[in-house]
Amino acid sequence: MSRVLNIGIDACVLAHPRNGIGRYATSLLREFALQQLPHRIFLYSDRPFQLGYPLPEHWKVRSGAVGSPRASAACLRFVFPFWALRDRIDVFWSPSGYIPALLPPNIRTVLTVHDMVWKRFPETMKGQDRVAKSPSMPFSLRIANRLIADSEFTRSEILALLPGTRRKIDVVHLASSLRADGPTVPCPVSAPYFLFVGSFEPRKNLERLLQAYIQYRKFNRSPFDLAIAGSDQWGSFSVSDFIQRNNLQSCVHLFQQVDDGVLSSLYAHAQALVLVSLYEGFGLPLVEAMQWSIPLIASNSSAVAEIAGNAPLLVDPFEIDAITQALNQMTEDGTTRAKLADHSRIRGQQFSWKQAASNIMNVLVDADE
Repeated sequence: MSRVLNIGIDACVLAHPRNGIGRYATSLLREFALQQLPHRIFLYSDRPFQLGYPLPEHWKVRSGAVGSPRASAACLRFVFPFWALRDRIDVFWSPSGYIPALLPPNIRTVLTVHDMVWKRFPETMKGQDRVAKSPSMPFSLRIANRLIADSEFTRSEILALLPGTRRKIDVVHLASSLRADGPTVPCPVSAPYFLFVGSFEPRKNLERLLQAYIQYRKFNRSPFDLAIAGSDQWGSFSVSDFIQRNNLQSCVHLFQQVDDGVLSSLYAHAQALVLVSLYEGFGLPLVEAMQWSIPLIASNSSAVAEIAGNAPLLVDPFEIDAITQALNQMTEDGTTRAKLADHSRIRGQQFSWKQAASNIMNVLVDADE
C-alpha cells in the first residue's frame, strides 16, 4: 500500500459552488471525505468558503481574506507555496487549471484541465480571465507532473498543443451532483418547456439558440416554452435584452443564480435539454439531465457529442435552421422523444462521482511515485 501523503489542494473554487468547476471540486471532495482516506488533505483558498458536509478531522483548511483579483492572484502565487512548504506537501492538485510557479521543486503537481477555450475561443472569455490564463495555462500544462482531462476531446486538445504530454494525461469524466430522488421545490414553469442550463457567455451559443427558437415558434402550432437557467453574463449579447426586444417574456423564462432545489425541479419537468454550445470541455448539464432521463438536443462538436453518446439529437451549433428543426422534431415526434429519454437514462448510469474520485485519488497517489 502507498504511504500516507500530505496532499495540498487549490480550493479557491469552493467559494463558487454553483458554477461548473465549483461543483466539480465540491463533489469530488465530498467523495474523498466519504472514502475515509488516510491521506492528510490541506485545502488552500484565497478566501473563506462553506461546504454542506463535514470534513474529516485530519483535514486542514487554510484560507486568506482577499478583496480583489490582484490580491487573489498574489495569494495563489506567494501564499500557497508558503503554506505548502510549511505543511510538507507531497502532492499539490489544482482542480481549476493553475499551478503556482513558486511551489517547492520537490512537490509533485497534478492539474485538471477542463477545456482549452483560452486557446481555441479566447474571444469568448472575460477579459480578465483571458489575460490571466493565456500565460499561466501553457506554463502549468508544461510543469505539471500529471494532467487530468475531463474528456477524450480535451485530451486531444492538450495533445494538439503539447504532443509530448501524452504519457502524463489521464481522462476522468465528471458526474452529476444532482439526484432525481433528491429534494425539489415546485416548478417555476407550468407549460411544457425546453431547458438550457449554463453560464450566459458567448460560447454557449445562446444568441443562435434564441434565434432558432423564434423560428420554431413561427412554424410549430403547439410550441414548447423555453427555460434558461444560469449566471455570469458577459460578452456583447444580452439574453434579457434579446427577450425584451423580441417580446418573448411570455414564453422564454429566465432564471439566474438558482439553487439546487429549483434547478432539480427545472430538470424534472423539462421536455428536453438543449445544449448547442460552440465549445465544451465536458458539458456537465448533459449528465445532470440524464439523472431525470431527459432527451437531449446537443452540438455535434467538441466534447458534447462524446459525453452525450446516443442520447441526443445532434445539430451543427452554427446552423440556426438545424437547431430549429431539432426543436420541432422533439416537439412533434413523441416516439423519438421517448427513445432518446431511454437512451439518456442508460447513458447517465455511466457517470459516477464515486468512481471519478477514486480515479483522481489514484492519479494523486501515483504522481508521488
